[in-house]
Amino acid sequence: MDEKIKQLQQELYDVLKKAARNKRNINVSRTLCYGGSLIYFLGLMAMQALVYSGGDMSFFYTLNPDPTFFEQYKMLIIIAPLFVLITIGSYGLSFFYSKYAMAEQNSVRRIIRAMFPDAKCILSTNDLSKSSLLRSNFFGGLDSRYASGYSFGSVTFEDNNRKTTFHDVVVNEGVAENRLSHTAAGGLLLVFKILYKGLFGKRIENIAGGFRGMFTEALLEKKINGAVVVLPDHLERHIDYLAKNIQVLKNVNGNKLVTLEDPEFERYFAVYAGDEITARYILTPAMMLRMTELKRKYNRDIMLSFNGDRFYFAVAMPEGFLTLGNASPTSGKALNDLYDNIVAALEILNNLKIK
Repeated sequence: MDEKIKQLQQELYDVLKKAARNKRNINVSRTLCYGGSLIYFLGLMAMQALVYSGGDMSFFYTLNPDPTFFEQYKMLIIIAPLFVLITIGSYGLSFFYSKYAMAEQNSVRRIIRAMFPDAKCILSTNDLSKSSLLRSNFFGGLDSRYASGYSFGSVTFEDNNRKTTFHDVVVNEGVAENRLSHTAAGGLLLVFKILYKGLFGKRIENIAGGFRGMFTEALLEKKINGAVVVLPDHLERHIDYLAKNIQVLKNVNGNKLVTLEDPEFERYFAVYAGDEITARYILTPAMMLRMTELKRKYNRDIMLSFNGDRFYFAVAMPEGFLTLGNASPTSGKALNDLYDNIVAALEILNNLKIK
């Protein structure tokens, strides 16, 4: 398989080289755009703090009856270059991102077609079903009034007339943002959050979302009573999309923490269910062993949910599921990571006897 990846890398070298160049330009542009905006925002906040604290404001005005050009227009002289840089960065970000996205999508299609000839790959932005997100129980703060989910692409495998589709998704719960926007202080905090994520986030598309990664839904062969949710066991240390899940799961539909007799499994996962008998029926010793081995092997946050006749599965991937990741596009690692992402998703479902 390594030889096939090397061959693909050579065949796609020109496309990947353009993608790498555009990725560097994106990083420069986003620094100018979001970095400049963040500096302006923090400067504005500092001025407000100075005014309300009664600090020295002499820098912002002059008592000279015959001011020099700089004294008269010093704030404009300071701010104008910053706005120019922000404008250049905004234009560059839009221009180079479209170029990069096109090169990345062409590469991803070619890689999937070569590595997984039986798979159907679609790389376009579509809304994700809110009902699926709600039923998965992965996103504790999800509110259908404000939440949104987007799929940036999908890859579908068909086996014995059964289709399994893996989506590359961003989920925005929307509740926190809606609450913040109702107060002046909250609105400022929301602006800071967006600018910060724009500057330091792994992907530009992640700015409006709390979760980025792989998400899939499958039909269970046998319907179960209630729901069983398996989450990473370090949720209480998260300050992101998972942070609310424990409290929500404790207080909705009678769900409670289920203790199982497997210390290694419980080292990595926490199980919530309304019915302990159903949880034990689903999470057999063999299932827990496979999940523990998969967690050790892939070292990612793996989430599983069984609800009625549906199974939901998600893996946190801030760099994206169907992307060239964070590595340089011209490196073999970018292609290897994409291949490994898809293989890992298939392997997890196969090992859990879901697919």
